[in-house]
Amino acid sequence: MAFSFDSKNSKKRRIVSDINITPFVDVLLVLLIIFMVAAPMMTSSINIDLPKGAATPSNEKIQPISISVKSDGSIFLQDEAIKLAVLPSRLLQITGNNLSNKIYVRADKNLDYGRVMEVVRTVSVAGFNQVVLATELAQ
Repeated sequence: MAFSFDSKNSKKRRIVSDINITPFVDVLLVLLIIFMVAAPMMTSSINIDLPKGAATPSNEKIQPISISVKSDGSIFLQDEAIKLAVLPSRLLQITGNNLSNKIYVRADKNLDYGRVMEVVRTVSVAGFNQVVLATELAQ
């Protein structure tokens, strides 16, 4: 509650009953930023130790398709285990033959580089030309 002083008559006080929403908006903006940062991290439940790298903002409005490769070489499409030979047909099925979808490849940093490139090549041969290698934010 704020008080306003009248310059003509300093003994009269008038109550100003305007609502100050600035703190409320500040809290909402902080929460929005937290959810914008946290949402991409919650897309996959496969635990992978990603390498560090620079981040670029994503403007996608559709659910990203992620392929995860664990340190033992096992491959997961979204959250289900999959064989490399079945990967192209399953990707086409999920995307509805839309080859313009971005495919995110998440690979453990301790994994052999050849195995990562094998997965990327398989996705590229299937016709997907937007393959993104996911990294962790460098600090």
